[in-house]
Amino acid sequence: MAKLVFNYPFMEREYKLEGKDTFYIGRINSNDITIPSYPLFSKLPQASQKLLINDLAKVSRIHAKLTKKEDKWYIEDIGTKGLGSNFGTFVNGLRLEVKKPYLLQNNDKIRLGTIEFIFLEE
Repeated sequence: MAKLVFNYPFMEREYKLEGKDTFYIGRINSNDITIPSYPLFSKLPQASQKLLINDLAKVSRIHAKLTKKEDKWYIEDIGTKGLGSNFGTFVNGLRLEVKKPYLLQNNDKIRLGTIEFIFLEE
């Protein structure tokens, strides 16, 4: 089983990638994983929310797509209009080419804009 692990007060700790083969990540609620998790974000003090707005704005409304093919997970930078995100998708510090799937490995560090998390396979 694969999962994404976050360390932010506005995100759940883990998001399991199970039950389907495609997951969208971004700021709008229609994504499978939203950044931030609005139920958690809304519980933060307003002063904390204001401090986080600039970083969260660097995550596109629809930022990236995770796809499972033949038991392997891939990530793509897609952006809201399908032309790539403004602030990029990075794996282990390398910026991904737009709409080019990148094979994920256990413990890969992913960054969407300024938000970082880890891909884990068990």
